[in-house]
Amino acid sequence: MNKDSFTTMSSKERVAIVNDLLRKEGFDLQKVADTLKMNYSTFTKLMQEDDYVFIKRDNQYYKFIRDENQIISVTAPKDPELDYIKQNFLALKSLIEQSKNNNNFILDKRIFKSPKFATKNFRMSDELYKQFVKTCEEHFPQYKLQDIIAQLLFNFNEKYSKNNG
Repeated sequence: MNKDSFTTMSSKERVAIVNDLLRKEGFDLQKVADTLKMNYSTFTKLMQEDDYVFIKRDNQYYKFIRDENQIISVTAPKDPELDYIKQNFLALKSLIEQSKNNNNFILDKRIFKSPKFATKNFRMSDELYKQFVKTCEEHFPQYKLQDIIAQLLFNFNEKYSKNNG
């Protein structure tokens, strides 16, 4: 690129070209001016046209806005899903932690659908039953013991029933 074509282009195009050069390793304003074969002071004066300013810490040119009314405020659009996640963050976090700890025992809705319920007695080792009750109370206090048993029977039936495989 030569000096004449650089000086005749729009200030916005000049800033884009110069900012690209400044992003390269080792480039500063003096090196950019030398690359364009321009005097440093002429180069910096030309770059300030249309209110562009150089921010040294960023090593870039930016548009200076004099009137605050020209500033467009960017607000994030309302996202109901994100709002819901924010409102329920702790509950969701707790569910994730439970899932990580393999405490993801979930009751299937189908165990409650029957219009008729039966009461049955089972014989089993007293020690086995006590361990089962203790485990249920420690890990799943939110569930009734009868619902856990119903879910276990449901899971067994789903896995071993001739109708399912």
